[in-house]
Amino acid sequence: MTTDIGTTSIPAPRASESTRGAPCWLSYAARDARAAEEFYGNVLGWCHVPLLGAAGRTRSLALRAGTPVGAISEASCDLGDHAGWMPHFAVDDLDGAVGRLRDRGATVAVGPLTTAAGRVAVAAGPHDEVFGLRQQAVDRRWSVGDGPVARIELYTGDIFAAALFYGGVLGWAGESADSCQVEYTGGRIVVRDGARAGSRPVATLGEGAVPGFEGQHRWHTAFRVADVDAAAGIAAAQGGRVITPPRGSGGRREAVLADREGVPFTVVAE
Repeated sequence: MTTDIGTTSIPAPRASESTRGAPCWLSYAARDARAAEEFYGNVLGWCHVPLLGAAGRTRSLALRAGTPVGAISEASCDLGDHAGWMPHFAVDDLDGAVGRLRDRGATVAVGPLTTAAGRVAVAAGPHDEVFGLRQQAVDRRWSVGDGPVARIELYTGDIFAAALFYGGVLGWAGESADSCQVEYTGGRIVVRDGARAGSRPVATLGEGAVPGFEGQHRWHTAFRVADVDAAAGIAAAQGGRVITPPRGSGGRREAVLADREGVPFTVVAE
């Protein structure tokens, strides 16, 4: 398994303030990056800034109202069922984190590599869910919660085993105030960006599968949109599909969609 990890510079990268073990970036290796840019631009209102990359391979930075969402690039191979939006997690010591992955029998598919955007690696978790590690976050403007990235969720068969795996690799529930903390609530494990008061949820672990993808365990992203119903309608018209129709009201209205390549994502009302 190989995947694209976004190894080129993004305009005006800034120092990271990411909490240790928290998501710090998203990337998507698409079979057709130009088509993916068009689809997400039409459905979610993103614009795309071209990035330098390997000859003949499209790469861009996705922005919503000037805020970075993630990187879209041309896949170097077919990633099959595990293709899609890949979260990257912040670590202080990439080599140490990769060592902990290998100690747990995980597959390290790419890296560690030193790139213009920092040191990176890509791995697969206990159920082959793909994720990245970064020693330096790409851009401190990127976050989970209030901006264009609403949620990052792991759908897995055993949330407690997953919490032990990721906690051990990423240092969750550490004694330091800048380590992610975890709590079990409502049948899910919630990961927060530190022990300080007012810490935000940055990831959740839930049992099961993404609707319409039974039997697949994967990381899944929810993006904010101005109009969930309009986004669902445009997605269907643009060659994607509606997996779960819009439901809920106000800021809780959401739908699960798939893009032209079948990659699932959720849209959440602002």
